[in-house]
Amino acid sequence: MRLSHILRTKLIPPPRNTRTLSRPRVVQTLKQALEYRLTILQAEAGYGKSTALAELAADHQPVLWYQANEEDNDPLVFLLQLCHALQHTLPNIANLPSAFLEAWDGAQGPLPWRGLVDQIINAIADSSIPPTLFILDDAHLLTDTGELPHILDRLIGLAPVGFHILLAGRPTISLPNLTRWRAKGEALILDQTTLTFTKNEIGSLFGTRYGLELTSEELDSLLEYTEGWVIGLQLIWQSIRSQSPLTLEFPLRWQTDSLEALFDMLAHEVFERQPADVREFLLITSILRDLSPEVCDALRSAAGYMGGDSASMLAYLRRQDLFVAETAASSLRYHHIFHNFLRQQSPTETRTKWHRDAAAYFISRKNPEDAIYHLVEAKAWDDVADLLDTYAATLLSTGRLDTLASYIDSLPSLSLHQHPTLMFTLGELARMHSRFDEAQGWYKQAEVTWRQRLQQDGIARALRGQARVFLDTVNPTQAEKLLEEAIRLSDGFEDREAQVRLFELLAENKLNSGHVEEAERLRQRADELRAEGPSNDQLWFRVLLRTGRLEEARRGLEELAEAENREPVQTPRAHRETKLLLSLIYSFMGISKHAYQSALEGTQRGSTLKSPFVTAVGHMRQGHALNLIQSADEDNLTRATSAFETTISIGKTLEVPRLSVEANWGLCRAYGYRGDLQCAQRHAQEAIDIAAEAGDEWIASLTRLSMGASFMLAARYEAAEVWLNRAVRGFEECSDSFGRNAARLWLAYGHFKQKKLDFVAQLLPDVLSACQQNGYYFLFTRPTLLGPVDERMFVPLLLHARQLGWESGYVDRLLNILGLREISAHPGFRLSIETLGNFQVKRGSEAIPSNGWRREKSRQLFQLLLTYRQSPLDRDQICEHLWPEADPATAQRNFKITLNTLYQVLEPDRDAGSDSAFIVRDGTTYTLRLHADLWLDSDHFIRLTREGLKPTSRSLEQLQEAVTLYRGDYLPDSLYEPWAAEERERLATLFLEGADKLCELYLQTNRFNETIDLCQRILARDNCWERAYRHLMQAYNALGDRGQLARTYQRCLQVLKEELDVPPSQETQDLYKKYIRS
Repeated sequence: MRLSHILRTKLIPPPRNTRTLSRPRVVQTLKQALEYRLTILQAEAGYGKSTALAELAADHQPVLWYQANEEDNDPLVFLLQLCHALQHTLPNIANLPSAFLEAWDGAQGPLPWRGLVDQIINAIADSSIPPTLFILDDAHLLTDTGELPHILDRLIGLAPVGFHILLAGRPTISLPNLTRWRAKGEALILDQTTLTFTKNEIGSLFGTRYGLELTSEELDSLLEYTEGWVIGLQLIWQSIRSQSPLTLEFPLRWQTDSLEALFDMLAHEVFERQPADVREFLLITSILRDLSPEVCDALRSAAGYMGGDSASMLAYLRRQDLFVAETAASSLRYHHIFHNFLRQQSPTETRTKWHRDAAAYFISRKNPEDAIYHLVEAKAWDDVADLLDTYAATLLSTGRLDTLASYIDSLPSLSLHQHPTLMFTLGELARMHSRFDEAQGWYKQAEVTWRQRLQQDGIARALRGQARVFLDTVNPTQAEKLLEEAIRLSDGFEDREAQVRLFELLAENKLNSGHVEEAERLRQRADELRAEGPSNDQLWFRVLLRTGRLEEARRGLEELAEAENREPVQTPRAHRETKLLLSLIYSFMGISKHAYQSALEGTQRGSTLKSPFVTAVGHMRQGHALNLIQSADEDNLTRATSAFETTISIGKTLEVPRLSVEANWGLCRAYGYRGDLQCAQRHAQEAIDIAAEAGDEWIASLTRLSMGASFMLAARYEAAEVWLNRAVRGFEECSDSFGRNAARLWLAYGHFKQKKLDFVAQLLPDVLSACQQNGYYFLFTRPTLLGPVDERMFVPLLLHARQLGWESGYVDRLLNILGLREISAHPGFRLSIETLGNFQVKRGSEAIPSNGWRREKSRQLFQLLLTYRQSPLDRDQICEHLWPEADPATAQRNFKITLNTLYQVLEPDRDAGSDSAFIVRDGTTYTLRLHADLWLDSDHFIRLTREGLKPTSRSLEQLQEAVTLYRGDYLPDSLYEPWAAEERERLATLFLEGADKLCELYLQTNRFNETIDLCQRILARDNCWERAYRHLMQAYNALGDRGQLARTYQRCLQVLKEELDVPPSQETQDLYKKYIRS
């Protein structure tokens, strides 16, 4: 179970009660907050702080609202809630660390909150927001101890101009730099005198809201009795509301020594006046923090009272204004001061029982946090400890270290020492905070208790914890003894993965002490242990798959698939189907068409065998393959998401949630790679949650890698690093070298993009070496499931590695596979250029829109360089072509501006001053860079046509591709530019020659309809191309269409006469006569 960090209702101001008096005087005073860096409004309970702030929030926009409670003392909870508050109020804000916080894993140690606060401040500063007020209500709950006072202090001190912060709570709110801000006139302090009711306001309250007109003397008396304290005024109204206005007298018994005594007297009076069932309801539910009908019914039923009518009871309390306040979630809570009063009206032992009943209710609803709250209130320490035994791991994995520590700290020593799991958890918390001595103390105490109980798995766990301290501090001698004993104790464990981790830790320790061969032996033992189990082929291939031995797995599965084609297996094998395992491996290796075909065959096998489980696996393997196949004609991403959704639907029908894990991973990649990070994260979290319940760290790590890669593609580097680092650790736990190196390659890419070259140096050489050793070359040379959509993204990394001599031979081979061995600069994408029939340029898969050129001349300059790509152009020649009417100085200035614009359009991320990957300058001449990574349709067309005109077995195929590529004239948007005319005619002539030859080949193979269609294209381009008329006559004659044959000849006669004033050639005339006579 995951514990949610976000409670959205805390971000919405509470609704106004109909009996609340509007107080413009107070609102105007509070609006002064917009003139100060910080405003503090502090007053005791009952003065109407929240009501006044809600009225202010309604009067001014934008306002961030944050209703604090004790749980927000955890930095992770507070900062994540703050990010959501900012997103809720300022939808256009970007670059908040929300994803980083949501992905934060407690195993990474304490939250680095300073950098996160700075990122939040930068996001606010970059958003161009109007004057904004951040209201933090009940701030006194956060400013006493811990990290929160320092977090607030930093946020307030560094907040941009226009972002004002208002802290409201009970006295005394203090911050480290408050004195300094007050001295500089940047802080405004408001106390309860701001909120006390004046005589006129009391009159308005009783007259317009309570329907009771009071005399001036009565108002003076009320002001004297209550000193303008609103809760006192409300109590007096509750006390007198049943009396007739004619008999109303203000008794002297309201005169008391203090406001507290006045409240106590009036509260008793109001409480005792309620019906018995209302008093019973108020007492029982007084232990609750929030009032909902369901929990109130459960609590009353457990206490032996009649339940089922709590909804109507709550409605009555709200209608009578019996000191309940409505929350943003439309639930109710008691007013703080009345809440305390009610809790004092019941015996301690009775309240303890009610708290236990409430805890039981929340446990049954899988709400451990509310359950823990009530058990702590009941001082049921053993029950708190039992519950934490179950939920501590969840709090730890979700990064809520401070919350977990506060829960365990609440336990008495005796209860704690009866729960070794919690002592072990305290050791983990201390080790994550680098308090190694403290960690060892807790681990040893846990070990002692587990030894007393003869729990060998617990002893081994405690020893492993102690050993990790020594591993963290690189003390191999001490670690070795502990790990060896843990391994001895773990012999025979059902938890095989725990054994494997012990062997891997011991291998790491041997490596630390320099015993490399021994470390490798232990690593192999871990692999052997992981591989133990049923000795069927599918399990072995899954072991190969999950440990990154992909090529070995592929070869073996292909052999097995061939054998099964000869002798099919007649029983379904769930996720172990050969074709479906092979499909996943193909997707990992980027062999996308094979992956899709294998998935289709596996899906068909599921249908044949009537196995919906196999069918479901087949659909999600299709989805993986479709994620990789790029097609201009089909929306494969939509087809992929549909395939994954089909798997999830079948899984729900079968009631097998495990099926949805891989499908949600696929959806995470599909949405994340197209930039929908919110949707991707939702699917990622669902996959990880179910995988965690199943204990499948491998698939969880694959999901984290894809989520991290998605953040990388969106240039959200900090969030990406969190996901990817967590994935690396997961793959290391599973000994999957492929996943580990794919994740580390993404990390290296992110560091490279951020110019963190020292970090690149720590990662990339090892990754290249591992990829060479394990055959993972495909991560660099084609789209793969764990790589980018465009494999050229990693080319700049390869050039960086070549420059520094890292695995240079291997790097050269990779660049050679990509056809880029000769390049010296690369932007991380290929430039794809269409010039025939249309002009379009793509950076990778991203098309440059027509307005993306910024200026018309930058587009024309690029077209000019394309046209003269074989011969460099001098600057003066360029100016003459593009600005023929301008004087030389103006033309050269225009050229400089246009060239810089073109650089920015083609390579938006290029560093200023660095060489362009596409345009080279030599003195005053400019041309396209030789060997630049660009694809030009006209060049491809020329190569295909020239090859096709040679008589070979591939001529027809090559010419077909060529004429398909020729969609129209060269640069049709520059038809009247003289510099494009020669190239346009050259390409048109080549098209006519190639199409003419293809018509001959069609006729030789009796493809008469294709001949007719192509001849019409030829004549549309050049209606005097006489050979096309002859080809048409041959085709129509073969089809027996003598009418079309005659019309074709007549058209030939007419066109040649009108256009050239010549008759058809003798060959054409003879052919026509031959067909007419036959």
